[in-house]
Parts: sequence; structure tokens; C-alpha cells
Amino acid sequence: MIELLYPQFLILFVPLWALWRRAAHEKRLLIVLTLAIAALSRPVLPEKMQESKHAGINVAVALDLSWSMRATDIKPSRLEAAKATIRALFAKERADRFALYGFTTNALILSPPTSDTALLNAALDAINVDNILTHGTSLAHLFETLAKHPYPFQTVVLFTDGGDEPLSETVVKPLRKSGMKLIVVATATKKGTILHDRYGKALKTASGALIVTRLNTQLQKLAKESGGIYLTYVDPETTAEAIAEAIGKIAQTQTFSRKSLSYTELYRWLLLPALLLFFFHFVRLPKKVMVLLPFLASGADAGIMDWWHFKEAKQAYIAGDFKTAEHALSQVSYETIQLAFDRALVYYRMGEYRKALQILRKLRTRERDLKFAILFLEGNAWTKRRAYDKARDAYSRALTLRYDEAVYENLQKILTKKSQKERKPPVFKQKQSDKTGFASENKKSKNAGENQGKGRVKGKKRVLGYKAYELINKGYIHEKKPW
Repeated sequence: MIELLYPQFLILFVPLWALWRRAAHEKRLLIVLTLAIAALSRPVLPEKMQESKHAGINVAVALDLSWSMRATDIKPSRLEAAKATIRALFAKERADRFALYGFTTNALILSPPTSDTALLNAALDAINVDNILTHGTSLAHLFETLAKHPYPFQTVVLFTDGGDEPLSETVVKPLRKSGMKLIVVATATKKGTILHDRYGKALKTASGALIVTRLNTQLQKLAKESGGIYLTYVDPETTAEAIAEAIGKIAQTQTFSRKSLSYTELYRWLLLPALLLFFFHFVRLPKKVMVLLPFLASGADAGIMDWWHFKEAKQAYIAGDFKTAEHALSQVSYETIQLAFDRALVYYRMGEYRKALQILRKLRTRERDLKFAILFLEGNAWTKRRAYDKARDAYSRALTLRYDEAVYENLQKILTKKSQKERKPPVFKQKQSDKTGFASENKKSKNAGENQGKGRVKGKKRVLGYKAYELINKGYIHEKKPW
């Protein structure tokens, strides 16, 4: 029996029915549209359902991404040692399904439960700690997130130094309620070490005392409270082997079933006659094609003029003649996100910050570098208008995409201001690329309008999207004593 995989496209038959009534003389084209809509609904002939079963365990691996995990009492660092151990654990030939979580004061799922080790390792490699702005540790929030999973995990492998969070009822309650058992891997030493910032400078408290990070001794009690096992990090291979043994001891094997259904596609039998009818509809009436030639010629001419206007705008921008650049950009017939950003950049350089913000706040793109440039420019524009709260938000969102020295310094100047109503705004940094203009603002996105919505290029390293970093960085501005 024929099934439709996308029946929602059948709604298009409603306007098509109206066309049948009003333009019945164009039956050939109407038949083409009818066949095309039917093909979009993707008719298929389903074949026999195949089901495979295997035994295994659902395991959640939670990796602490807080700042203290960058400490070097475990070489090369606590975080790198934990990641190497996780890779060794994934490499073992087991039928278990692993889910990967990263957490600071917020928790973020990096990979859903899967037995695909390549996918798990790609998710692990995608973590860029420089984009994580929350520096504290919240085990309570992690356990609450794990407990809300549609299929709660029986076993959780926890890589952490424990932070300085006490073993309170808030931490233990989600474990008792969900029945999760912890395999705690103590990823720190009892002696600890001095904590440094990203520049290698030792961190100090407000009173000037050095900040020392060491293993939270309550982790062992936490593992026992959950009915789990406490392990101390030795080296990646030895620790991974100990984790695998611990999983076998405390976890109950489950049976997973995987169902797959193959189809025989039928859409091509609809598209082929539709294309033939569409082709012969115009071949038999060549005069209609001739009528279109003047319009095609004018379109080509418009494309040449657009190129000229854009070149003129770029030259004027470099020369500092922003009015001429703005006039030249207004003559371009097409509109892309990159072009709109260039227009906002010109308004910003002209001192017309309101117009620049009106454009910037409407721009939407999935292209990471262009979005960063938009937020950076928006923050600068809000700063010029002395709207420091809005500037702070723009800079913060830019930093969730990637770390940038100029943006970070601008944000710090705003956060450390005693008052937002100073007579003169502070001097804020701008990138050198802001002075060269246009496509050079984003070297990776010469035509962002064309690149919008495209997927990742095959073969390139997977990276976490900015939305993921926004989730894990939520509330970092208000974070107190994150070390």
C-alpha cells in the first residue's frame, strides 16, 4: 500500500484547485503543478520492517567544564586527562550506549545516547573551552537535568574535581528520586594547585590570597550515597578499564531494539512526466521564450551595475568618504545579509548609530563569524549611544560565539563602570578590520546571503553551535566566586 512520508504538502492542492477554476486553459502547466505537489508528498511503497536486538547499558558520561578543570595538578590538565579517559572508554568494544554531557553551573547535552563512537568522539572534540564563560560547578543542576531525560539513566560516569559545592539535600535529592548510580572519577589531587587565568597569571581572592583548587573530599560520600563507586584517576587506559568494570558491577543490562524500514521511492515516476510536460510546453511555443530575452538582458546589465556600485562603495569606504559609500550601496539592486551589514557599518562610521542599530537588530544568520561581527558592531553602537545595558548584552552574546580580546575588554569596561550615566563614555576597542570595510569584515563569509542555512562542509571538524554555548553560559555575568 502506498504511503506518503510528507502528507503536509497536500495542502498545496487547495490553491491549485482555485487555479484550475480560473486558468483552465493552462491545463498543461496545471498538470505539471499537480504532479510536482504529489512528488513533494513523497509517495513510497514500504517494505518489511526489520528489527535487531542487542543487550547493553544506557550510560551518561558527565564532564566538568568549569575553570578549575584547567588546573595542572594532573598532567597535562584535569580536563585533557578526563577527555583522554573518555575516549579510551568509548574505544572499548562494548554494546553499551553512551550519552555525553558537559556542565558548569549549567548542564548541556553534547550527544544523545548512542553506540556510535565516531559521533561521541566528534562531540567530545567539538568542545571549545574558550567559549565557555561560566566558571563554577553545580552538580545539583546536572543531576536535575539528567533526571529529566525521557529515559532516565541508571548509571552516570562523573568526571569532576567536585568544585567547592557541599553535599546538601539539593544535590542528593535528584539522585534518590531517579535511582541513578554514580561512578565518580576524582579528577584532581588532594594537594591541589594554584589556579591561573587564561594568561597564566595566578588568581587571587579579593583579600589578595592565592586561589588553590583541590579535590572535593565529599565526592566519595556522594558516590556511596547513590550506591555507586568512587574511583581515583590514574591514567587514561587504567582509569577507563576501571570504569568499564564498575559499569559491569552496578548497572543492569538492558535489551535495546533497533527497527529499520526500507522504502521503494515513487516520486521519480511523478517528476519525470512533470518535467517532460513543462519542457514541451515551452518548446512548442518558442515566441514566448523570445519575449523573455530583453528581460534577461536587462537582468545581466543590472548585475554588472551592482558590481560597479559595490566596488565604488568599497573604494569610498576605504577613502573615508562614507556618504559616497552609503549612496553607492543604496544603488545595489539585490539584498543580502552581508550587504545589510556593510550598510550598517557605513552608518556607524558616519555617526548615525540609530540607523545602524535599526539594520543590525533585524539581521538573522546562522553563519558564526558574521553573527559575531554583527553583535560586536551592535555593542559598539549601543556604547556610542550610552545604552550600556544593551551594549553589555550584545558583547556577552558575541563572546558566547568565540573569545575575542577586544570584545572582552569592552565588556569588562562596561561591567566595572561605577555609573552608566557618565558624562563621557569610555574608549572602547574596535577591530582593525572595522577600518577596511565590507567583505573583509568577515573573511570566511564573502557572501553571507548565499551561505545562510548551509550545513557544515564534509571533512571539517565538528564545532558546537553558538546556541549550545548560550545555554551553558547562561547567567555567567551574575556568577559569584566561580572558582
